[in-house]
Amino acid sequence: MLHSLPAMLDDLERRLIAGEDPLPLLGSVRWPNLGGWPQDPAEAKRLKLRIASISALINGLQAPLQATLLALTESAGYGSKGAVAIPTSLSFRFSEHV
Repeated sequence: MLHSLPAMLDDLERRLIAGEDPLPLLGSVRWPNLGGWPQDPAEAKRLKLRIASISALINGLQAPLQATLLALTESAGYGSKGAVAIPTSLSFRFSEHV
């Protein structure tokens, strides 16, 4: 288990870049026990920039899926906040073949 916010962000970024599922990491974090929070405004600003870069990475990873969903729908564009309507032909049933 991670006990440091910077270490958790490093691991999250590594997993995203490697194409791994980040949910086990995020589910294992005990947020009240997580240390390494910013102690001054300069550290808070660096943390905010770091989180913004991870958010941009996540948005970039979602772009192909968003484009595919947009191509499958009959609507002309994105909805509110950039959301794409899920086509009725798409099922939410996912399975994993091992």
